Amino acid sequence: MKYKNTAETPDLTAALAAQITKRHKRVKYLWLIAVIPGILILFAGSIYGYYIYRYYNEIAVKQSYVDSWGDLFPDTTVPADSGAIVTADPETADTEAAEAGPATLQDVDGKNDPIVKIAPIDANVENILLIGIDGGDGLNIGHRSDTMCIVSINKALNTVKLISVMRDIWAYFPDKDAWNKINAAYAFGGPGQTVNIVNYNFGLDIQKYVVTDFEGFRNIINTFGGVTIKVTDEEATQISGITSGGTYLLDGEQTLAYARIRNIDTDFARVLRQRTVLLSIFSTLRGQSRINQLRAANDSIAFMRSNIDTSEITGSLFNLALQVDSSIEQCTLPESGMYTIHDSGTWYMKVDWKDQIASLHDFIYGDT
Repeated sequence: MKYKNTAETPDLTAALAAQITKRHKRVKYLWLIAVIPGILILFAGSIYGYYIYRYYNEIAVKQSYVDSWGDLFPDTTVPADSGAIVTADPETADTEAAEAGPATLQDVDGKNDPIVKIAPIDANVENILLIGIDGGDGLNIGHRSDTMCIVSINKALNTVKLISVMRDIWAYFPDKDAWNKINAAYAFGGPGQTVNIVNYNFGLDIQKYVVTDFEGFRNIINTFGGVTIKVTDEEATQISGITSGGTYLLDGEQTLAYARIRNIDTDFARVLRQRTVLLSIFSTLRGQSRINQLRAANDSIAFMRSNIDTSEITGSLFNLALQVDSSIEQCTLPESGMYTIHDSGTWYMKVDWKDQIASLHDFIYGDT
């Protein structure tokens, strides 16, 4: 068909422009369809990130530090040198710790003394204090550390050693210029004070700790799906749901009962059971998939309080724990032959500090 004049000729430029505009609108809508979900995902990710930030900050402890023991003394006339100062007969010293009701994880925030800075004794060895406090059941049973265990990590040898600290050790408290049972440190100043007193009396360099209470302990065990423990006939009488000796998968409540058995034998057997639980946790985790291992590690964090960065607990420390097996070296303080029992009035363990410190340091650092 031929057009007779220009008036009948289509405006090709206008038609092209209309097509381009229509195409741009389609691209615009497609762009919006693609961007809107991205914005929603970003928004949801921000909320999740904030939640994780809050979650980790709730279990992380902002620990304060001081340069020396002298900074902790309320009375500057009290000497602040690093040796054990015996200013009173331990048998006549005040034995009552501050009792403020059952200890809980929240106490870590409100009652936590600064930690005295101590340079590492050996750059390859890091010592961490695990503290189990006697609260979480709502019972007014005291405000002390029920369990203390030093985890000694040799980074050069990639090994771990476990050292239990008996709670009835008669220890010197330099900031009070008095003697008391070592587990009273938590009542006086929380995990910071506990670290300081263990360091002071045993000549150690601990700067990090992890705290849990009874409720947290039960939840941690349940997070791992329970732990497999071999119990004796006598131990079975102390654990609900078990009537005889054997190997059982214990839940959190049963594991706590096992770890706290105290009336069938000695406190030395009790701390050995506590270390058995730790080793069983490690063994249980080794048998799980990597995904389940990481999930259990992250879930258990909520039931602890620590001045260690969360990423370190769920990262390098967790990976090292997975390598630990029953061949791990262990010991209990005080060691055999390095203490005497005082059973007149207050019952406590009087340590031969000179020999005990030398033996402990040889155990921790002797093979480095």
